[in-house]
Order: sequence, then C-alpha cells, then structure tokens
Amino acid sequence: MGELTHSESSLAALLCALSFASGLAIGDRMEHGIGSAYIGMRLAHTFGLSQDEREAVYYGALLKDAGCTACASLFGAVFADEPQPSSSGLIALDRTHPAQLLAWLAQGVPADVNLAKRTGRMLSLIMHCAPAMREAATTHCEIAVLFARRLGFGRLVQQTVQYQFERWDGKGMAFHLTGSQLPLATRILSVAQVAELCHGFGGRSLATRRIGEGSGRRFDPDVASTFLSLAQREDFWPTLEQDGPEVQAAVLEMRPPLSAVIQSEDQLDTICSALADFTDLRSSRRWNHSIEVATVAEGIATRLRLSPAETQRTRRAALVHDVGMVTVPWSILEHGDALSAGELEQVRLHAYYTQRVLERVVPLRDLAVAAAAHHEWVQGPGGYLGLRGDQIPLIARIIGLADAYVYLSAEGRPVVDPKDTLARLRPRVGTQFDEACFLALWQVVTGTVGPAVPAHRTVSRVALSEREHEVLRLLTRGLSNPQIAEALVISKKTVEHHLEHIYNKMGISTRTSAVAYAVLHGLAEPQRLAPVHRESE
Repeated sequence: MGELTHSESSLAALLCALSFASGLAIGDRMEHGIGSAYIGMRLAHTFGLSQDEREAVYYGALLKDAGCTACASLFGAVFADEPQPSSSGLIALDRTHPAQLLAWLAQGVPADVNLAKRTGRMLSLIMHCAPAMREAATTHCEIAVLFARRLGFGRLVQQTVQYQFERWDGKGMAFHLTGSQLPLATRILSVAQVAELCHGFGGRSLATRRIGEGSGRRFDPDVASTFLSLAQREDFWPTLEQDGPEVQAAVLEMRPPLSAVIQSEDQLDTICSALADFTDLRSSRRWNHSIEVATVAEGIATRLRLSPAETQRTRRAALVHDVGMVTVPWSILEHGDALSAGELEQVRLHAYYTQRVLERVVPLRDLAVAAAAHHEWVQGPGGYLGLRGDQIPLIARIIGLADAYVYLSAEGRPVVDPKDTLARLRPRVGTQFDEACFLALWQVVTGTVGPAVPAHRTVSRVALSEREHEVLRLLTRGLSNPQIAEALVISKKTVEHHLEHIYNKMGISTRTSAVAYAVLHGLAEPQRLAPVHRESE
C-alpha cells in the first residue's frame, strides 16, 4: 500500500464517526461498519480488486447505513408503540426464509398478551411489514447514495451502497438486479455486512452457516466460497474479536488510496454537517434542528468574543451535539411528551452516546465533552456527567442554551416572537443556563449586529419549478397525493406527474427518499409539537 496523505487518513477516520452513529441507529452495534470494512477488504485482497473497487468496498462499508435514520418512521408506524425489532437483525436475516422472517417479526409482538392477540398481531405485522420493508430498503440505499455523492465519492462507491441489499438470484427488495449485473464490490459488501452481523449475534459458526446457506441464492457463490475459505484461516477472526478501538485501528490501516475528490475545503466541517443531518433525519420533529442550534450557538460565541478558532469549534460541537439521539426510539422522538421514567432516561442518555461516538474519532475527540455536556446545569444536577458551574465547558453552556432556544422557538406554533422565547428562558438563568451566555443570546436576538453564518451545506439542489417546490413542501408535511391535489386545486394525475419529475431530478424513487432529500437540502420545515428534553423545561 502506498503512503497516504493526511487528508485521506482524516477522511477515513472521520467517516468512522458516521459509521459508529449508524451502527448505533440500527441496533447498538457501533463497530458494524468497520467490521464490514475489514471483512470486505480481506475479500477484496483475495480477489485482487482494482484501486477503485477496493475504495468502493472500503468506503461503501463505512457509508452503507447513512440512510437508516430516514427509514425510522416507516417501521415506527408499523410497530407503533410496541417493541421494534432491530434493523441490524433485519439486514442479517434472509427475508425469503420464512422461519428467519417470522422470528424477527416476533420481536415486535408483546410477550405478555394471550395467544389469540399474539397471533392476530403477527398476522397484522406480516401484512403491513412487507411494503414498509420494500420502501425502507430503497430509501436506505438512496439516501446513502446522496451522502456518498455529497462527500464527493464517485459512481462506483455510489453503486456499491445503492445495491447493497440486492441478491444474486434477483429477489432483492429495491432494484431487482441479478448476478453479474451487480458490481463485484457490491457483491463483496453484501457478504461482508451479513457475515459481520451474524458473527456479532452468534459467533463464527452462525456467520459461516448463513453465508453458506445463501451461496448461489442471496450471495455470489464465488464470493461466498472465498469467504468460507478465509473463515478457515487462523488469522481471519481475531481482528474482529478484539476491543473496538483495536478493530478501528486495524481497519484504518487497511484503507486504500483515495481517488475521490472531496468537494469541501474542510472535511471536518463537511462531516460535522453530515452527522447533523444524519441525526435529524430520524424524526420529522427534528428536521434541521442541529443546523439551527449551530447557527444560534455561533451567534452567542461571536457575541462573547470567542476567538475565530473557538467560534468554529462551537459551531462544530453544536452540529454533532445530538448524535446520540439516534439511539432513542422513533416513537419517543415523535411523541415527545407524556414520557415514562424509562423513556425519559433513554432520552437523557443520548448525551452519553454522543460522547461515546465522538471520543472514538481522533479528529472529533476535541468536541466530545463539549457536545455531551450541553444538558448540564450551572447549579446542577443536569445531564449524566454531573457537572456544574465552571466544570461545564463554556462551549457546552453555549450549546445548551442554543438548544433550548431552538426548541422553544418551534414549540407548537408556526411563528414565535423571539422575545417571547427569551422571556421563557430568563427564569432559568443562573440555575440551568449561564448568565453571560444568556446576555449574549439576548444581543443576538435583539441587537442590530448578527453573526456571519457560513453556508452549512456544500451540495447543490436540483432545479425544481415553483409548482414542484409547492408539491414537495406539501409532501414533507405528510399529505397524500389526493390531499396535495386538493390543496393546490389540481388533479391527482397532475400531482403524480409532478412527483415523477421531482423523483427523476433527485435520482430517487420513493416518497420517503424525497422527504429526506428535502430535509438534507433545507427544503423542509420541522414538524414539532413540544420539546423532548424534559430535563430542560
């Protein structure tokens, strides 16, 4: 392997953060992405892949689940307030195998109900889950492509994540490609991710059994056979069975030379912005929340006359302050009120997971405590760290205030007078919020000089007509095609025509993907009712 530049090393390390966050989002398996990259690169070496193909396998493994948060509402609606099976379990199973599929669905049926109700619930899940699975698989892949494109990766990386759930026998849920129609990098990633998940669930024996069973059906038989041969080697498994940081170090050493042109002068800002959007796609009530908090926090930092470097650090920490929210179930994020003590604890622990992700990534480690401490109170007790007063980093005090201001500004009303929001925050100054930070926020809101806020996204939007913008805006509000037609006084067929044009321009194929695209490009407004953060009220 040739010597890699600092920027290439940093990009691989930074993408570990997105991989860790997506691992938590699909089922509390932070190392799933880097483990998949390890298996994929071992297979890539055996097949003698080209540089571009190795890049597709490696970065595809780190990016492949970037679309998972956009799918949360689909399964959230199917399982409602009942236990939702893990997405990682869904990825690992063979959906054409009835026993595996039923076992996964059974996780969403409460165990404390009688047989008749359990049977009825299972039949309901079987009926309603298939359409959700198809749309989720397509959306998951299409949004991963958008993230890959946004980061400057080329067509092969994009194809690798787009077709990750396709099958050798053509029975995939999304795009129905078959056999050699699938890029070899995709066929390798398909085996790698399932093998890694099965190894995590049941060890070496389950991983080899599932890959063997899927050979010629789910998996390319040559790739499956090569994996089974590698699995017999004494040096194959120990890396996966090390502690997380050791696996991460080993995978970073395996990174291939990078040919992608990253369309940003600062990869750190780009990744922080991507993490913000990844987090906020999970719930319609959070759309663009992290971006808004970063803008307000940057204004406070500017008014406090922090140095340019510290102001930039404040913005970055604010962008990633809620990464741990991906561990909170969709139903809690959507409802936000009347939460049980256990649900409130799940929300409270999001700061712990934020710190856990950020401190594992060297370029982001400097942001970890500042981001995780944003719910600490100046007089305590506040967040899980138990800090108070000057123990709380100034940046964390800034972000905590900005976070509360953004939530209250959007609470239950289309337009809120900023001075009203300040008035609601004032009683908590000195107990929850820092007085100097509040005075700075007051100046930002009421003063004549505001902060210079740089653009937070470097990707360009597709060119939509005025009517297409109207259709998309109503789509993001959850309206059906007939409801959109009624609102715009046009026919349902005209709405369908506009949606077809919108989908083609965006390069996507589902309503969920269109909504996610709108969120990623700042074309959608959050749908909030009340703030989730009860400890901040």
